[in-house]
Amino acid sequence: MTETSKLGFSEVARHFGVTISVLRRAIRAGKLPAPPQVNATATLPAEWLAGAQAAVAASPKALSRGTTQKIPPFARYEGTSAWRKYANRVRDYARFRATTA
Repeated sequence: MTETSKLGFSEVARHFGVTISVLRRAIRAGKLPAPPQVNATATLPAEWLAGAQAAVAASPKALSRGTTQKIPPFARYEGTSAWRKYANRVRDYARFRATTA
């Protein structure tokens, strides 16, 4: 790759070994520096790629997604008939709250 080459989001995502959505999410979250132009067909300069590589080197989890949910899926049913119907969900949710407290 030469110093004057420009890449798209797909090439940069492939370079980092992630999907485009993970790359865009990291940019929106501020984990990677924002490119000068952000649209569907943006061309990313080599200087931005060098800055992104430095950000990934400084924080290896910048391009990773959390594998655990912060709130279990059954917690959204709290206070509904489904919450009263499924006692095991209530117990699981109570255990979850106890582990996070």
